[in-house]
Amino acid sequence: MNSYKKLLVVFCLFILGLSISSCSTLFPPPKPRPTVSVTPEKVELAFPAILKVPIVFTGTGWKPREMVVVEMVLPPGVEMKGVKPGEDVGIAYGEADESGNFKGEVPVTAKLNTLFRVGWTPLLTPDPKTLNPIPPGVYTIKASGADSGAVAITTIEFVKPEPKK
Repeated sequence: MNSYKKLLVVFCLFILGLSISSCSTLFPPPKPRPTVSVTPEKVELAFPAILKVPIVFTGTGWKPREMVVVEMVLPPGVEMKGVKPGEDVGIAYGEADESGNFKGEVPVTAKLNTLFRVGWTPLLTPDPKTLNPIPPGVYTIKASGADSGAVAITTIEFVKPEPKK
């Protein structure tokens, strides 16, 4: 009977080992959380110099080939034509590659419409007399995956231009 108990214990340990090893296939490791970052992190609100400064968003951990939309969260009191209070405003987008990495640059039109809230002439050219830059400060940036619904957050700081000498 003693050898029967030993055999039963060995069998139970074998079954337990099989169960534990199969759990790794039942519970795969978690997917990495998506990220977003911006370069540069601080941007001077100087016109027209800002039009030449690339503002680039990059990220990892997105679904392969997913469209990633980058929006700026407007703080209370910051109004923008065509954007309702409490809504975010899109400033860039990019498509994730096969590895889930994306890159998106803020186009000149978004810099004019969003950062400088410029008006447009009847000939569809920006009217420099209507420049109304957003207030300097730290703004929240939200990147959202169009397919996955995943969201990543970062910030960007807009600073007053250096006084002209």
